[in-house]
Amino acid sequence: MARPRDENKIEAIYEATLKLVLETGFNGLKMADVARAANLATGTLYIYFKNKEVLINELYYHLKKNKTLKMLEAFDAKDPFVVAFKKLWLNYLTISLAEPERMKFIEQYTHTGYLTKKTKQQSDQLLQPLEEFLAIGIKQGLVKRLPVQLLLSQLMGPINESVKLHYDQTLKMTSSLKEELFQMAWSSIKA
Repeated sequence: MARPRDENKIEAIYEATLKLVLETGFNGLKMADVARAANLATGTLYIYFKNKEVLINELYYHLKKNKTLKMLEAFDAKDPFVVAFKKLWLNYLTISLAEPERMKFIEQYTHTGYLTKKTKQQSDQLLQPLEEFLAIGIKQGLVKRLPVQLLLSQLMGPINESVKLHYDQTLKMTSSLKEELFQMAWSSIKA
């Protein structure tokens, strides 16, 4: 009988992988280094992840799932569309500011050949509630009639770039700047 997965070990592996892959890139990532950084034997790491390709795919999905779930915590279907949109948008910005390494990893690996088709499909399904939400806005005549994937890209890309500018100390993310950024985001998609 197989032993149950130890979630603490998996989380330690994910944290070690995230740190190392952002330093070395995919090609420089070595499973032995991940095991050492996670305080595990290399053999233990292989019990959980067959190879670094599997590890990167599972880490990507794990990070994207957690970020999406955190963002959706702000969603209330009873809110008027613009109120709900602002809550979701501000929550995404707040999460990205709080977790810049995770944002950078997700952004870096989203359009690479390292992710399997299955991981991409599972990750795309995570965004379905957001796509459905934007589709409601389109149907109500509040949002431009564009593909929802394009609308999401239009909204998330500027947040990612703004977070980078914040951490590069090019700009300071103040409350008034957040409001201005939100107004720009809303203006970019409103009908």
